Amino acid sequence: MPNKQKKISPQKMPHKFLWANILLIFILLLSATPKVESQVFANINLSRDKVYVQEPFRVTITVYTKTWFTAPVEFGNLQIPNAFIIPFDDTQPGMFTIGGKQYPGIQFYYIVFPYKAGNFTVPAFEVTAQSPPEGSSTSRKIVIKTPPQSFEVKDVPEKLKAKGAWFVAKGVSIRENWSHDLQTLKVGDVLKRTITIDAKGTLPQFIPAVTDQTEVKWASTYPQDPILTDTRAGGDANGRSVQTITYLLEKAGNYTIPEINLSFWNPYSSKINTQSLKEEKIHVADNPDLGILTTLKDSLDATVSKTGKAEETHGPLRILGMPWYYFAAIVIGILLLVYILIRFSIKGYRILSARRKKYLASEAYKFRQFIHSGDNNKDFLNALYAWWDSLKYRPSASVSDSLIETNNAQDAYIVESFMDQSLNSQIVADKVKDVKRVMEKYRKENDDRDLDEDKGVNEEQKIKSI
Repeated sequence: MPNKQKKISPQKMPHKFLWANILLIFILLLSATPKVESQVFANINLSRDKVYVQEPFRVTITVYTKTWFTAPVEFGNLQIPNAFIIPFDDTQPGMFTIGGKQYPGIQFYYIVFPYKAGNFTVPAFEVTAQSPPEGSSTSRKIVIKTPPQSFEVKDVPEKLKAKGAWFVAKGVSIRENWSHDLQTLKVGDVLKRTITIDAKGTLPQFIPAVTDQTEVKWASTYPQDPILTDTRAGGDANGRSVQTITYLLEKAGNYTIPEINLSFWNPYSSKINTQSLKEEKIHVADNPDLGILTTLKDSLDATVSKTGKAEETHGPLRILGMPWYYFAAIVIGILLLVYILIRFSIKGYRILSARRKKYLASEAYKFRQFIHSGDNNKDFLNALYAWWDSLKYRPSASVSDSLIETNNAQDAYIVESFMDQSLNSQIVADKVKDVKRVMEKYRKENDDRDLDEDKGVNEEQKIKSI
């Protein structure tokens, strides 16, 4: 009989297998549904993860925020073994889409030039940013790290090693200049040849020397060490190599200055390209004064060989992705705008403060306070007399007497009875309403008299001023 396989129930499954399965499911869930938990986060991207020796690739770090940045983002130092690294300080702010949602962010990048074959890793990269959480205006300092990224550097292909020096670039130009006219040469002349090589997409240190192609049998050659210049521009690395060879012409006759070929590997077209300097036919005439050769040779041996140094040419200092002078102009403009706003705000505050002070001392304000006063004896009477004292037209200091003099005897009786009652007991709400109604009526009837009195005061001031 065939052996029956035993089924293991979840209850009898060994604990180590059970926990391993749970952990695996948890990891899969995390990887399948990535979520942004912090208000600031970052990622790192490699333009290529498989390159040849000397072939550059770009490492781009992008920092995102759910709100905004309150200070420039600080990037750490990128260190990769067996590689030259060029940082580009031209940060690029913008809006970036992740999972269908847009986030403000800043990009920063490096160009990496590996010079050794093997498998390597871009280590965790540290970024420091300041940004407020969602729903808050208070900024927080946050330090985050990008995950490590692996890449492979492939060795020079065997079929290309036979071509000589390995040189990677996406574009090369070569030109030369001579110190003398090649048609009027004679023995004993010192002829200087300057070869300038401009290469795009590489470092000047990688540009090979071509001096081994300049040796001839009819002259002594004195090659100088190349002068290297970093000519990076925009978002790319470029280099220049200036190589100088000095010839001391020792033999008369017809000769050929050999052709110079410079081959390079273009990683974008995956082809080998060659730039050349054509050969030159020359005639070296006799020179009866050959004794000068020994003196010239000793002098060249002592002075020609010099060490060239790499020179770097960088663009202007950049702040937040813009040249420093643009940034300074923007800051000055903002400060000037803030100054103007502060000056106008102070002036506006003073005007409004003066108007409010004038309004608080006006009859209209005090009458409004009186109309809205409560039923309390003290508060009501204080509000009444404060308004009454602010009136310009008052036949008498007494309210009731003034009403009588203006032919409002019935209203005067209402006020008089209210005054008598207020001295002995609490004010009755109906009486308060009656007094307010009487005073409002009196105010309306005497508005014209107040205006006439204002005109009289103004005329009196004009007469005094004259």
